Amino acid sequence: MRWLCLDPGSKWTGVAVSSPEGTFAVPLTVLQHGADGPPAETVERLMREHRAEGLVIGLPLSMDGTMSSQTRAALDVAARLAWHFDAVLESPPGLLIPTDYPEPPAGCGAAAPGLMVRILLWDERLSSWDAQRLRCPDAERGSGRKGAKKRYLDAHAAAVILQSFLDAHAPEASEVDGADGQPAGGTGAAG
Repeated sequence: MRWLCLDPGSKWTGVAVSSPEGTFAVPLTVLQHGADGPPAETVERLMREHRAEGLVIGLPLSMDGTMSSQTRAALDVAARLAWHFDAVLESPPGLLIPTDYPEPPAGCGAAAPGLMVRILLWDERLSSWDAQRLRCPDAERGSGRKGAKKRYLDAHAAAVILQSFLDAHAPEASEVDGADGQPAGGTGAAG
């Protein structure tokens, strides 16, 4: 299953996409937007263009696991996208998300005919720090403008979030019997 990931911010949202089989993540782009976050139509276009079936949205919790104003803003973006795709917003185990959202605005819901999307929130703590720590060469080249480097890191942070999600949902290692990659208990030989 292919996933798209958003790392929403106040002016920029980093976007990453997974491989078709959902095993690794790569930075894709950065979306510029107003206070409401990226337009749902833009996210829908990216979902269709990359044939993504799932959308992971980074949830910026405080280090102690509590919610902040940034958390609330990310939840607002997630709720708006869930309304747009007529999808249920899923949260990680153990995280209770507020349910006091207003009714969706008129015109929301089922706006993306023929596109069934699963939308999940994922803890993004330290993703920007990890992206900076990795110090990608592309972020170091170019004009040297701090803003351009920051925007590149937003897409890379989305890839860090998505990779964390993919790793947490990878098949259990116990399902594979070591070096030959065959299922446990299988011989790997025909007949």
